[in-house]
Amino acid sequence: MKRFLVITMCLYLIAGAALFCIIKSRPQNKIRNAEANDIIHTIRNHWPDLEEAAGILQGYDTDYLVIDAQGSVIGVSRSGLETDYTYDFIHKDYSVDILEEGRLLGRIIFINNEESDFKRNVERWALVFLTVFLLKDVWLFWYLKRHVTEPVKRMNKFAGLIAKGNLDIPAGQMDSGFYGEFSESFDMMREELVYAKKREQEADRQRREVIASISHDIKNPTASIQAIAEFQALTTESEALRQEFQTIVQKTSQINGMISNLQTSMLNDLERLTVKPEVTESIWIERALRQADFKKRIRELAVPECLVMADRVRFVQVADNIISNSYKYADTEIEVRFSFDGNELCISVRDFGQGVKKEEEIFLTQKYFRGQNAGDKEGAGMGMYIAEYLVKAMGGRLRCRSAEKEWFEVTVWLVCA
Repeated sequence: MKRFLVITMCLYLIAGAALFCIIKSRPQNKIRNAEANDIIHTIRNHWPDLEEAAGILQGYDTDYLVIDAQGSVIGVSRSGLETDYTYDFIHKDYSVDILEEGRLLGRIIFINNEESDFKRNVERWALVFLTVFLLKDVWLFWYLKRHVTEPVKRMNKFAGLIAKGNLDIPAGQMDSGFYGEFSESFDMMREELVYAKKREQEADRQRREVIASISHDIKNPTASIQAIAEFQALTTESEALRQEFQTIVQKTSQINGMISNLQTSMLNDLERLTVKPEVTESIWIERALRQADFKKRIRELAVPECLVMADRVRFVQVADNIISNSYKYADTEIEVRFSFDGNELCISVRDFGQGVKKEEEIFLTQKYFRGQNAGDKEGAGMGMYIAEYLVKAMGGRLRCRSAEKEWFEVTVWLVCA
């Protein structure tokens, strides 16, 4: 833009200087008086023999033509000259009558050609400057279109995308100085918005992780308290204690319901839980299963000594989900078997309830899926989904199998370290 202003100012200065020079050199009436007097004297002396007079007047710069009494041209100083006597004053021509005894014989008209030359010069320069300024305006139109109009359109489009929340498309570099810097600033703002959005999403994800993890960890201990309170309510002989235990059962049921709703709402949008597998002794597998089995339904538990890759905290959640599902849908004795499958420790947890249909097995680890045998039992269909997700995050595998009306089994493979 600065370059354009400089060029425009230079053009106006050149035009002004040229106009000043033209006006300053504007010609005056430059008919030479001495030559004019000689011409008049010679033509009068040789009238009407104009050819002889013209021969005498060779080399004069002053142009003239001679007309007779009827206005016909009968002599000229050089070919191509003409005039209109009516406009002599405008042309700054002047004429001298040739008289004889008071009778008009003819007239000598002196031509002032300098004025017409000046007009031609003015017209020529006017055409030059008109062409130059026209080209300047064409260049100005192109410059504004490329460096102003198009960048503004691009920035308007980019601002519309930003307003719609589309932060993935950069503004792009613009070659014009002002808009180039503006586009860079706008793009920096977009990048800051993207970064802020990612930070917000990460903070929201971490918040959901914490809430989901805490709610899940609270749920099973609360279920243990509820089971113990139910047992004590059935076995105590004191009516007062029975009422107290029933109150505990009611409140823990209420807490479990609230936790389930909270956990479901958090996991509805949660796609990733933090899992940090590390080398772990197999004794931790036994401890997690015994901790989850607060009803003491597991028959035997003999874990072979080995090292596996597992996240201790997350495996407790896996064990809680598997055992609590067994309590909820089977409520039978639980059989746990261990074996080695190549470089993996295989953990099989089997109950002896109604099981599920064969065609439902592959859907048991999907989010929100519940088998047809779930009936009116509480649940959100998230237990096996979370368990499989956590096991996979540890580098292992999880599979559900069943024989309908005979048994149901969850098998977990953990990589040996």
